[in-house]
Amino acid sequence: MESFERPERVSLTMYKLREYGLLEFLDVVSPRQASKEDILSAHSPYLYDLVRELSRFERGEAGSSSFTSKDTFRLACLAAGGAIEAVEAIMEGRCRRSLALIRPPGHHAGQGHTSGLCFFNNVAVAVKRLQRRGIRKVLILDVDSHPGDGTAQIFYSDPSVLVLSFHEYDQEVAGAGWLDENGYGEGEGYTVNVPLPLGIRGKPYLWVFERVFHGVAEWFRPDFIVVSLGLDTHYADPIGNLFLQALDHAEITGHVLSVADEFCKGRVSFILEGGYSLLALPLSVAAVISRIVDSKIEYYDRIERGGAPPQSLKRLVTSLLDRIGSYTCP
Repeated sequence: MESFERPERVSLTMYKLREYGLLEFLDVVSPRQASKEDILSAHSPYLYDLVRELSRFERGEAGSSSFTSKDTFRLACLAAGGAIEAVEAIMEGRCRRSLALIRPPGHHAGQGHTSGLCFFNNVAVAVKRLQRRGIRKVLILDVDSHPGDGTAQIFYSDPSVLVLSFHEYDQEVAGAGWLDENGYGEGEGYTVNVPLPLGIRGKPYLWVFERVFHGVAEWFRPDFIVVSLGLDTHYADPIGNLFLQALDHAEITGHVLSVADEFCKGRVSFILEGGYSLLALPLSVAAVISRIVDSKIEYYDRIERGGAPPQSLKRLVTSLLDRIGSYTCP
């Protein structure tokens, strides 16, 4: 049974945020459970009932690497509720930026299936709430080490939601996140996958990220950005295969904040996805929050960050931006 997803991911992260003095900059809010209506806005009744009933049995396998316990349904609804609270705080004018420190993650959960430690898609549920609130265009940025396949599936035909996923790519095991997965019907062109070589370090990753993310945002011009904040891209993560560090996560956050200020009045919400090292995750979250609140912390995990991007990555960026330019934005 998978054991990477555990309560200490949040409790140790809160301890680290307190140690760094970052909590004094934050308005910490406890979430309420998402309602059945909220969950069904993104998922089928079958999936809702499946997770609920397996949790009542206190054990079961809802899908690939998605094992339930007696608390799974309650915690999955609570996580989705935390994502809703994060976007609602912005919509209600309480802040311009928010972060949901929640578990379990959600981006592998599709409309009718669970997968990869994910039961309900927290980001999708939050975006559906934004749509009901009248937000016209949402850019979902997924920076988890693994592709946001569930999120892409839910919005695959929706041109009002652009799903942009940066993730590791292993040709032998990849089941999602291919370059040619770019949407269907009216949603064609509104799914963008950026597969990156295993072991990529900070400087080449950021070179690709900055150019593609800004190019996509400039083309789409979102009204709101929601970030699937996967932090299993850290080199110490037990299941990720990229080689970033806390400093890189802070710089990625800085780029996101800059783009949000440029295109959508600063409105951006970060929703925690992966990140399973109990040493790296708290430091990475602290790095993200330190950039959000403009506070400096010491990044004690610094390593060599890599050199110039290889030609293959430069060709990838050119190809993606050329493709984006060939679509017509609504």
